[in-house]
Amino acid sequence: MSRQERRKNKRDRQKAFEKKTPYEPATKGARIFVIATSLTIVFLFLYLALRDNSLPDNELSTIYVTLKDTPKYDEYKIKSTTYRDIILTTKEYQREFKITAMTYKATDHNAFKANVLAGDKVELKVKKSELDDLNENTFWNNYNDVYGLSKNGNSYVDIELRTELTDKDSKWSYFFVIIGLVMLPYGFIKSKPLISMDKAITATAVIGLIIMLIVSRL
Repeated sequence: MSRQERRKNKRDRQKAFEKKTPYEPATKGARIFVIATSLTIVFLFLYLALRDNSLPDNELSTIYVTLKDTPKYDEYKIKSTTYRDIILTTKEYQREFKITAMTYKATDHNAFKANVLAGDKVELKVKKSELDDLNENTFWNNYNDVYGLSKNGNSYVDIELRTELTDKDSKWSYFFVIIGLVMLPYGFIKSKPLISMDKAITATAVIGLIIMLIVSRL
């Protein structure tokens, strides 16, 4: 049997199944759930896409520490995504400090590895809102985020570059905003839609991913 014949048989079986199975409109509760879910997705990811990712000086504080060990580069995977951190241990604080995510990408790694060593006195930039918790381990977080590191007047993290990278990464949130907008009308449709919601979301997801990948490479 050729591929065209198999496809035709599949379409015929699907049409026969649809004829046998009468369409049942979604209940009022189901439609309200779709509306609530889609609006939540839209507003949440719209906020993530439009929020200010900059770190102004008035939100940061500088602390002076001495490194107990040479900074350790850590790499690990969660599913198919690879994460990289720089772990810093200090004499002044029990909890570790980490350079992670976009701050890691905005770090001058060659200069950092060559010049930042055990026993060095360095300046770390942390959020003022986190100053009181630098020594407290919690269930959710057991390290302190570092947003800047300097030694002898030399800075090894470009905070402006970090902001640019974070802004660029945030643009992926528009993809989920579009998914939410595609879902929204199905919360108001009482009759049988021309295209089922799952097919509409799948088609939108495929097209959206292709567009986002193209834009990210420009």
